[in-house]
Amino acid sequence: MAALIGIALSVTAGFMVSLWEDRHAVLEFNAIAENQYMALQNGLNEYLNKLLTVRALFESSDDEVSRKEFEAFTRPHMQSSSAIQTLSWVPRVRRDERPAYELAAARDGIEEYQFKIKSADGGLVPSEEHDEYYPIFYSTAPKTSRLYGLDLRSESSELAELIRARDGDRLAFSTVPALLVAEGSQHKFVFNLPVYRQGMPHDTLEDRSRNLAGFVHGSFITAEMIDSVITAATVPQGLDLFFFEPDSAPNEPPLYAHGSRLRTVPIEPKPLTALGGGPRWSRDIIAGDAPWMTLAAVPMPGGPLTTRYDRSWIVLIFGLIIAGGLVIYLNSLARHTQNLWRANRRISELAQTDALTALANRRAFADRLEAAFAASRRGSGPFALLYFDLDHFKDVNDTLGHPAGDALLRQVADRVKDSMRKEDLVARFGGDEFAVLQTDIADLTAAGTLATAIGKVVAAPYTIDGNEVRVTASIGISCYSTEIAGPEAMMMQADLALYRAKEDGHNCFRFHSEDLDREVEDRVKIAAELCGAIERGELELHYQPQVELLSGKIVGLEALMRWNHPKRGLVPPSAFIPIAERTGSILPLGRWAFDEACRQLKLWQQQGNAPERVAVNCSALQFKRSSDLEREIAESLGRHGIAPGMMEIELTESVLMEGAQQQSDCFERLRHLGVGIAIDDFGIGYSSLNYLTNYPVNRLKIAQELVLKVDSDFRNATVVRAAVRLAHELGIECIAEGVETEAQARFLVAAGCEHGQGYYFSRPVDAKRAAELLRQGRIRPTRDFLRVVETPAA
Repeated sequence: MAALIGIALSVTAGFMVSLWEDRHAVLEFNAIAENQYMALQNGLNEYLNKLLTVRALFESSDDEVSRKEFEAFTRPHMQSSSAIQTLSWVPRVRRDERPAYELAAARDGIEEYQFKIKSADGGLVPSEEHDEYYPIFYSTAPKTSRLYGLDLRSESSELAELIRARDGDRLAFSTVPALLVAEGSQHKFVFNLPVYRQGMPHDTLEDRSRNLAGFVHGSFITAEMIDSVITAATVPQGLDLFFFEPDSAPNEPPLYAHGSRLRTVPIEPKPLTALGGGPRWSRDIIAGDAPWMTLAAVPMPGGPLTTRYDRSWIVLIFGLIIAGGLVIYLNSLARHTQNLWRANRRISELAQTDALTALANRRAFADRLEAAFAASRRGSGPFALLYFDLDHFKDVNDTLGHPAGDALLRQVADRVKDSMRKEDLVARFGGDEFAVLQTDIADLTAAGTLATAIGKVVAAPYTIDGNEVRVTASIGISCYSTEIAGPEAMMMQADLALYRAKEDGHNCFRFHSEDLDREVEDRVKIAAELCGAIERGELELHYQPQVELLSGKIVGLEALMRWNHPKRGLVPPSAFIPIAERTGSILPLGRWAFDEACRQLKLWQQQGNAPERVAVNCSALQFKRSSDLEREIAESLGRHGIAPGMMEIELTESVLMEGAQQQSDCFERLRHLGVGIAIDDFGIGYSSLNYLTNYPVNRLKIAQELVLKVDSDFRNATVVRAAVRLAHELGIECIAEGVETEAQARFLVAAGCEHGQGYYFSRPVDAKRAAELLRQGRIRPTRDFLRVVETPAA
């Protein structure tokens, strides 16, 4: 009976462990495959960004780009990557322009250059007469290459991709190696980006078709591109990767197969049906807005990601051995039980440990905090809770990448842990949020001393991948008292104190106080009262004129919301707009503001003194719900009969810098609707200016923080001049906010800024006073100001 029981238990245990090993292997494989996919997707994006830079060369040049300029600009791209076979400029050439282009190429040293097409036997012959051509005019290929003069429209499949790129103003690609007219049989991809004539509109399909200047054309060697990305990636080894055409049949061979670096024999290309019945992970790699290739990943046979069942065999053999005798069986069973207990304890530890930093996680911290509460109420010493996060941590991820951000978090965790006592607990809650439980403190001084130490060690420089990184910490502190309801209430107090530390300028610590409780209570009341403010008619719009700096002519108005509270009086926007954004009530407030501005504009039109435009601020929450925003704007315009071009939406840089596809689609729809879009508070964001090339922005509003010191701080003056010059070169209108003095106005005129708004001209006024200003038509500067700015010395 003992032997039978031992055999049954051994087989069962072995089977259960094998199931666990299967699940563990699949989870590990999926995680590694996901990381490999992200590395490939990011690597492809980097290659395609080279096409975008070449396109920017043509779109940003006032004069025609010469062949030497093109070769000088593209040479670093070719030297930095062997996967790029060619980068070319393909102009749109009409019938009567053909002789001039062929002659120009010959003068540039391209011998016997002429427009040509591929013949039936695979050779190249002169192209017949057509209304237009798409020849390869500039290229990184040698001047003796047969590539020059090849008319891409001669291949129907390539022509279809060019038309798709032109009509959609987007990246298009194809796999047509024959068009490249190049040696070798390696598989290649061809990418095309449309370029439109500078200064000409390309908003509509008709505009894009009429104003197309040509295409930036690039060919990439598939295998070298993939190999270079994978070689640079620091992901674990053991994956075999197969790349297929999107939507390819299950029995079609892959375009390319990349074997694991652990392989001793080359990988054999296999169709999807032959990849085996084991774990398999697949996803489309995206180029532009379409699938480029389908990645299928499988574990390398016999590699580290395959299930070996070592533990299963060990359990089975061990069980069979102990079945030989009752004493051995009982002793072994005891050891096995102990092993299971240890495994469970380890699993429990992992469940309470942060995977990135090896610190305690939120769950473990909550358990210790609850235990500390219980102990203090039984007479133990008091304790403190320190809650902190890293200031501007997002900038590290945005500039150096998420791997660098993870490395920074690990270093912060090590530093903070080393500065703690053994009895204290450090935890990471997620992201850049950390918490410290400081036990047995005599008074608040101990918590303040610890917060100072944390701030000091966090602020010391870090070295990550050869880059010096600096961050600081904002810390909120809550100390135990018998009046606190429980652990959750103490966490809320620490969170409020952290929020106050951030409001006070970051890189500091703040204790929770009763003032914070009252402030939160007051915010809750304001939020509740704000919900019915529209129905009670307590809201109104004030308008601040936007004027031409030289003449004082009023060119527009910015609508600003005011709340006439029956008890609190006039509540400033800074007191209720942030609350409205946190509670979501900004959505009905934003709808009301735009509709009320349209209604008032219609009234001014009927009175014959309407401004050229009225600007209305739009919150980030409104813009994220883009479909509702577009519909609401269209309904208000239609309801009041307002032309879309007379209304302008103001957005902060933070909305644009997120760069999500949803925002891009919303911009496109608003552009077709005809509503103007302005960037508010331009110049104080932390990200790149890439969004200026992605979104159809009409105006830049230079931030008041920069304008305030243009006449006293050369740094501010330099930044403002650069912003004005940038707007002019991009063909975007520019207006300065917060103009309060004549000296500031003079500087802005000298810097080339045509428009401004601020207290120097007028404070925000109600609709009645705004109507009076509109009837006057202008707010004239002083004569001295006009005389100074009109002199040559100015």
